[in-house]
Amino acid sequence: MTMRINLLGWSSEGMRCPDVRVDLADGMQASRVSLIQMPNGTGKTTTLTLIEAAMNGAATKWSEIEVRDLRRAGDERAKGSFVVRLAVDGKPLTFELVLDFQRGVASYRTTNPGSGGVQSNWSPPPSVRRFLKPEFLDLFIFDGEFAGKLFDQRGLEAEYAIDALCQLYVIEDVSRFAEEAWSRKAKQVQVKSESGLQRLQDAHQALQRRKAEVIRFREQAASGVSRLHADYEEFDRRIKAKLSGGAATRERFDTAQGELATAGARLARASGAAMQALRMPLALHTSFGRDLWQLKEGLDRLRLPENTSSQFFQELLEESDCICGREMTEGAREEIRARSELYLDSPEYGIINAMKTDIEAVGRDQAESGLAIAFGTVIAELAEARRAKRLADQDVEILKQQLKDSGDADIQTWEDEQATVMTRLAECRELITRIDAAVDEDNEEDPDTWSLASLEGQLTHSGRQIAEITDTLTLRRQTEMIVQLLKRTLELARGEIKAELIESCNETIAKVLVNDPLRISGIDKSLKLSGQSGASVGQILSVGYVFLMNVLKRGNNELPLVVDSPANPIDAGVRRRVGALIPQLTEQFVGFTINTEREGFVPALHEAAGGDVRYLTLFRRTPGTTNLMTNLPETSTISDNSVLVHDKRFFETFDLTDEEA
Repeated sequence: MTMRINLLGWSSEGMRCPDVRVDLADGMQASRVSLIQMPNGTGKTTTLTLIEAAMNGAATKWSEIEVRDLRRAGDERAKGSFVVRLAVDGKPLTFELVLDFQRGVASYRTTNPGSGGVQSNWSPPPSVRRFLKPEFLDLFIFDGEFAGKLFDQRGLEAEYAIDALCQLYVIEDVSRFAEEAWSRKAKQVQVKSESGLQRLQDAHQALQRRKAEVIRFREQAASGVSRLHADYEEFDRRIKAKLSGGAATRERFDTAQGELATAGARLARASGAAMQALRMPLALHTSFGRDLWQLKEGLDRLRLPENTSSQFFQELLEESDCICGREMTEGAREEIRARSELYLDSPEYGIINAMKTDIEAVGRDQAESGLAIAFGTVIAELAEARRAKRLADQDVEILKQQLKDSGDADIQTWEDEQATVMTRLAECRELITRIDAAVDEDNEEDPDTWSLASLEGQLTHSGRQIAEITDTLTLRRQTEMIVQLLKRTLELARGEIKAELIESCNETIAKVLVNDPLRISGIDKSLKLSGQSGASVGQILSVGYVFLMNVLKRGNNELPLVVDSPANPIDAGVRRRVGALIPQLTEQFVGFTINTEREGFVPALHEAAGGDVRYLTLFRRTPGTTNLMTNLPETSTISDNSVLVHDKRFFETFDLTDEEA
């Protein structure tokens, strides 16, 4: 069923952002495009944060520090409130977020005239709730950085966008409903052992809860890996930037790092050479070669192995007495002839001859001293390489400490925090490995296992047991068939939607980025560009817009698109094409802008929206903005700390410098 959600406006009081009431609609009819021009420092980011928090109900989990951080400096009010007004299929829905700064807690009020009026908690209608989840809100309320996440191979933003906005979650809901229907049916059947069935059903439900818990932990761990990796790189960047502060010491530090790298490579080569030399025992000591050469000469003098084998036994057979002194009878001769084949037969010939050949191939001089001398040289080089590496390590650490001592305890703090991040990153990766592991045969029946494969196997087994007990095996098999069919349907649907999205996005990109030969080659968790691994900020933002707008258009739900700095990093030509495209792909666009974004973007947006554009300019009341208070349009709303102007001409000519701000 199609749902239409419009953002009618919001109001703020006692928060870090200005006290203001912003209206984006006349009654219940929202403007096609609303542009809110707010200079840097006016509270755009805070406003976006509060809009999302009011809509998703997540503020009750905020810490005391997070709550109090949203209080305006110098403001003595004990509470602050932020109200978001929505229209859902033309009916009003209001969320009020109240922050108690003294207690450090957040609370909600929900006003829904169709469901009993005011409720003292966050309580959206069930049909709307899924659209207000944080992961869903992020798809149509975001800043310019969100487009970059669509290209991050460590994340799943592109996949989430397709599943959420194309309602593929419905297929998973049907699969879950089929499982629940079977469970209800199994409970209704009368069996001989009610207690046994109840135990099995309890165990089955516990396994389902454990599986859901493990899946949730995996998602959190995957998200943690992405976040912690970024934190680690940020600490690394800070440390390197801070270390580069001292010019002379830094130059010596860089030189020492180069020498350390050279010494490390030298040590690696020397270690390899030593390991290779150790494969030849003759190199370890001269006595090895000397004794082996004497063995070879002894074998040559005795003419082994040839004479010691057949000739010895043939001559013995011709003697009248055996070497033991007994008379050589015909029976004894036959026995010796038969047993002679067991001594020094052909395999022994080959071994002895091969040994003599190998010794001779080395050469007497090399065997007795040459290889040992060469090995000594290799070991000496290894010792020297180790010494050089140790000295280089010491130089780097000494210079690094000098850089720390010369100015900053921050480096040590950052290094400690970086080590903590690395430990947590390793823990997240280890947890993902345990969850993704195959079934552990030694613990395949452990209900507390972290292996998803093991849990799924246990669920299948327990489900069949319950089915057999309740005489619903046929129903169980049908349910499993439906679940597998839906799983395959989901895979095919994703593939089909991705292929269609890639085609439609590339057609749009060709129009928007007419001067850039960019194409999306695939969607595998993230967006992949054809023939390149990266793109400029402007290209990423443009392609991200095109992708999200195409997904929004396919989702069969009309949702507002709320963007902070929608055109800041792209040039005027691309701005015009993006501005002309936005009204075609969304029924309501709300943009938080600054004056430098107007060129190209705003005129194109105005024309494409047929003039249905609401122009708002919001700035703080400070000594630096006193000159702006003169000759304000009549449509201006003035509070103690801000001014909101509803006027197109004022919007187009507004220019507030950083000094004034």
